[in-house]
Parts: sequence; structure tokens; C-alpha cells
Amino acid sequence: MRRWLNYSRLLGIIIVLAVVLRLGYVVVAGHTLTLQASGYDDYAVNLINGHGYTRFADFHPDSDLPPLYSFFLAGVYRLFGRSAIAVALVQIACDVVTLLALAAIARRIGGALTALLAVALTGFYPYLLFQNLSVNDTALFIMLLTLGIWGAYRVRETDSWRWAAFVGVMFGVAALTKTLVVLLLPLIALWWWRQLGFARAFRRGFVMAVVFAAVILPWVMRNTQVQGTLTLISTNDGSNLYQGNNPCVVDYLLVGWDAQWVNCLEPTPPNLSETEQSAWYRDQALTYLRTHLGDVPRLLAVKFITLWSPELLPRSVPPSADLDDQAVLQYEQPLFQAARVLHLLYFTPLLVLGFIGLLLTAREGELTGKTMPLWSVLLVITVAYLIYHPSTRYRSPADPFLFVFSAQALVALWNLRRSRAVGFKTSAAKS
Repeated sequence: MRRWLNYSRLLGIIIVLAVVLRLGYVVVAGHTLTLQASGYDDYAVNLINGHGYTRFADFHPDSDLPPLYSFFLAGVYRLFGRSAIAVALVQIACDVVTLLALAAIARRIGGALTALLAVALTGFYPYLLFQNLSVNDTALFIMLLTLGIWGAYRVRETDSWRWAAFVGVMFGVAALTKTLVVLLLPLIALWWWRQLGFARAFRRGFVMAVVFAAVILPWVMRNTQVQGTLTLISTNDGSNLYQGNNPCVVDYLLVGWDAQWVNCLEPTPPNLSETEQSAWYRDQALTYLRTHLGDVPRLLAVKFITLWSPELLPRSVPPSADLDDQAVLQYEQPLFQAARVLHLLYFTPLLVLGFIGLLLTAREGELTGKTMPLWSVLLVITVAYLIYHPSTRYRSPADPFLFVFSAQALVALWNLRRSRAVGFKTSAAKS
């Protein structure tokens, strides 16, 4: 009981400090937060004004972006007004939930010290301090993803269909934010098979899949009705695929620019519907890949390096960029340039430690054991953005799970140091 109370007290202190750090950022740098940093604000404004889910001036419905964050923003606007500061404060609450769920996950893997370290590394992580307060879906998605992974551990411990349904809900709602989460479902079901046996894992996996489908089904039905053809979460997959697979994307990524700013894409044919545009973009990307098979290894290597680079990417905005708004230009200001140095200093050692933690896990035969859900997240995010196009923001939902492995490595190195010190003292005493 005393140990549990000490752990809870320390965990509470770390989370309070993380919240204070975020509040301090709002006070000092709140002026850098803007509603124009993403396209979700247009959707949210139209939703609260009764025009439905659309970003267009004539209010015709569309399916370009996954819907959850726009509805989240609309709820914040209704409750607290249309303010980037209000959004940031609500997303601080999301971060608190994330840290609590991450603590529960990390403690199951490495014990109390690993949990406290993982929460501290995530809570004080400079990049998420900024990113999760900005008007984008990162904080919400990380919270849902972390809750879903925590629920997967609870299924292993309880073999409960209720917890399997909880996982289905969390992953289903997360898929309405970033559809890549669907790739986690078979990996989680496979892990349950390893942990619970085939029959029990099949039943819990079936519950998870059915609930997941039930969560996304209303939006799929809405999109299919709007588009006149079967349409899943969003229609931006085609454009994202083309932005990440074209003749000049490698050069852009190597210079440190974002793939969304490439200027070598073929002009879109006129008078295409939303789904036809998506299909046309997809066809352009696949045609490029088929006709440039020799370039694919270099393309994948550059994407991988960009995704997992310790440097904050994109580095700058190209002079040829065709920007819908100028909000991204603030990221070239001195404050953000200083933040790039801080990120490099903070993330680089944790990336190395995370790799060491993964190696220790492999050596201990735990790749299909208690750590499988964590490296599954790392794998899914890596595969998704090797297929599409990478940046630091797209990788960031994987970072808290990487930091669990970093914390494990720190604990292992500390224990190794202690054991060597004890061994040295014992040898000295005998001599």
C-alpha cells in the first residue's frame, strides 16, 4: 500500500507539472496558436452554423477530411467560444487522460519506475507541448490510441467482452480521426491469440471488430449517400498517396520541405467529383510507382529517414509553395527555430534509448509478449507513412510508445550500473 501511494503521489506530481508547463506555454506563447493552422476550423464553423459537414462557401457537403476533430472543435466552440486558447485548454485535458493511460500501460510492461519515466518523458516532451495545444487532431488521436492500447491490456487480464468492446469503441472513434488505426486491429487480435489462446482471442477479436464497424458505419453511410458510391472515412487518401509518390517528393524531403508542397504534380482534370478526384490521384501515384520501380528503394529510405529523423520536419517552406493560408510561415520565426534545436537535443537520446529498449525486448523474447501492442503502434505508423508521406507531426502519435521503450532502457542501464557498483564493493570487501 505504501509503495502504491508513493507511486500515485509521484505520478500526480509529474502530471501536475506537465499541466503547469502547458499552461505556461499558453500564457507565454499563446499568441502563436491560430485557428488557421488546419482545415478543420472551416468545418467546425459550418457545423455550428447549421450548414452541415462542409468546408465550401456554397455549403455543399464533402468528405475530404476525417470528421471527428471537426465535431470536437464545434463542441469546444459552442461551449467556450471560437478561440485557439479555448481549444488548447481542452486539449490539455486530453493530454492528462493520455498520461494516465500511458502510465497504466508502462507499469504493466516495466513496473512503477518505467511508468513514471515514460510519463515524464512524454509529459515534458517539447514537441507535443506545442503540437498538442495547436488546432489539429494530434492530441485527440493520441488520447484515443493510448486508451485503446490500455483497453487491449485489460482484455488480456480480464478476458472480458466489455473491454474488447471498449477497444472497438476507442479504435473506431480514432479511425474517424486517422484511418491508419484500422491496421492495428489484426495485430491486437494476433496478440490476444498469443496471450489467451485461439478460441478466447477469436471471441474478443470478433467483439472488437463488430463494435469498431458499428462506430464507423454511420459515417460510411453518410459519405456513401453524399458521394453516390461506397466511401469510407474520407476522400483525401488519393491526394495524400500522390503527394508521397511522385517524381519530386524525394528532393523535397531531402531539402526538409513537406511533401504537401510539391509542385511537380499533374494538373487535376476538370469536372471530377470528389471520389473521382481521389481515384485519379491514386492512379497517378500507382502509375509513377509502376514506371519507376528502380526508384522505390530510395523513395522508401528517404521517407523512413524523414519520419524518424530527430530533426523537426518540415524544416522550412519552399519558395514555390502554393499556400492556402500563411499560418505555416510562423514556423520559420526565431521562436520556432529555437524550438527545433531543443527538439533535437531532447528527442535524439530518447530515440537511441528507444532502440536499445526494443533490442532488450527482442533479447528477452518479449516481441510477441507484453510489449507487442507498443511496437505494433510503431510499426503501423511507420508503414502508413512509408506508403503516404512523412513528417514529424505524423510520427508524433508513436512517440509516447517509443518513450516507454526509452524508459525501459533507462531502468535497465540504471540497474546495470547498480549491479556493477555492488559487485565492485563486494570484490573490494573480499580483498
